[in-house]
Amino acid sequence: FVQTFNELFHDKNDIAYARNAETGEVRSLASKAFRHWLTSAFYQQHERAIRDQSLREARMTLEGIAMQEQRSVHVRVASVNGQHWIDLAEPGQSAAICIMPGKWAIFDSPVMFSRSESAQSLPRPILGGSIEPLWRIANIPKHQQILVAAWLVECLRADTPFPILEMFGEQGCAKSTTQSALRRLIDPNAADLRAAPKSAEDLYVTGGTNHILSIENVSHLPAPIQDALCVIATGGGFAKRKLYSDSEEIVITLKRPAILNGIVPAITQQDAVSRAISIELPVITDASPKDKLEADYERHQPGILGGLLDIAAKAFEYLPDMSLPAEQRPRLVEFAYLGMAVAKAMNQPPESFVEQFNAARQDGLERTLDASPVASAIRDWAETKRDLIEEHSVKDWLNILQGFKPTNSGSWPNTPKGLGDAMRRAAPALRQLGIECKYLGKIGSTVKWRIGQRKSLVQSHQCLEVVQNNAKQDEVATSLTSDPRGSIDPPPKTGISAGNRRVF
Repeated sequence: FVQTFNELFHDKNDIAYARNAETGEVRSLASKAFRHWLTSAFYQQHERAIRDQSLREARMTLEGIAMQEQRSVHVRVASVNGQHWIDLAEPGQSAAICIMPGKWAIFDSPVMFSRSESAQSLPRPILGGSIEPLWRIANIPKHQQILVAAWLVECLRADTPFPILEMFGEQGCAKSTTQSALRRLIDPNAADLRAAPKSAEDLYVTGGTNHILSIENVSHLPAPIQDALCVIATGGGFAKRKLYSDSEEIVITLKRPAILNGIVPAITQQDAVSRAISIELPVITDASPKDKLEADYERHQPGILGGLLDIAAKAFEYLPDMSLPAEQRPRLVEFAYLGMAVAKAMNQPPESFVEQFNAARQDGLERTLDASPVASAIRDWAETKRDLIEEHSVKDWLNILQGFKPTNSGSWPNTPKGLGDAMRRAAPALRQLGIECKYLGKIGSTVKWRIGQRKSLVQSHQCLEVVQNNAKQDEVATSLTSDPRGSIDPPPKTGISAGNRRVF
């Protein structure tokens, strides 16, 4: 009976699903929605309720059948063959938005989308809409609106790493209202804003049923939570021992965008900061009633979504032409290219996004250094030794940097190994400030590090090249004067074509 009306299969996490042949809806066999459908259909067929034991046996049989075929199942957003699909999550339907380079449209989705109990439907977008009404509700500074628009467009594709959007500001700057408006534009939920998770496991469970991880009022994020956010943003898995078993485990694999807010920035670890976009919201002096803002948002949401889709379609069309020099490429290079394309789609020069992105990264960089006493000590040492490049064992560096240790620092390493680990974590942030902090390996019986201003290192390399060039010129001059033929024909002149340069 069930197979007459449903297709049975499982996903990469071995979760069993049923796809209704009439509506196209995909339900987990363990979900309340499928249980309600099954009990209702049984009653319509037999005019009596199904026994609980029979229901459990039927579910086990259906799960066994579902394990015979694997399909990709997505939550809200999917990227397939260069097309980006967004599930409208309309009850009783499988309609989805398909974004292609230069255009978008609504179709019955060939992609399998699973909907959680708390997922809500998106309004049907309007062609030719505008994103501008969003900024009257979301309190984003004008000079950072392209950044947030780029993050929203990034949330519409699932084949690249996601940046983490962090918003902070004092009371009265509409952090929760802004975050709710951004999330509801792509992944509306019965609980758009949620409290900070207590463990990394909670974060993965939430990500299993939601496309966007949305956390509010964050005052502190423990290191394991920040690490989990990095893994989830890039794409990774979480494993734990299966309940009531000794050797089996449950594995959850996913990749999701995340957004969070708080009065002060909560992302402090270098790995997380390098994946984050930090936005400071200004204080609102002429606040509007919340019910009026809600009504305005509901009225404009189809047009705002349509405007965002227009920007996304144009950005995906411009994306192949975006590029950056190797030395300017950030860690989130895919997002940087998309942001440049989004800026062009919003009739702004691509450089405007790069400027906003670099400014946001710089703010996060300073926060990372302030949170690390070792990074602060190295920066202070480098500022007092501007023309010095020194190589010492990690044990000697521990003694040297002791004099630059920040006051009231409770996390200062007490061993050479602890210092080496802290230097490795701080090295990427210091490098962006022009300070070289490089591990040289084990030389003899000691582990050595080199620290110094990067410009000094460049200058030393340039001086070495000058010496080497002068030596080569002396060798050529000597060979000329000693050559019995008296002269040597000059080498042919070469040039670099201007066509090899890239203009951004």
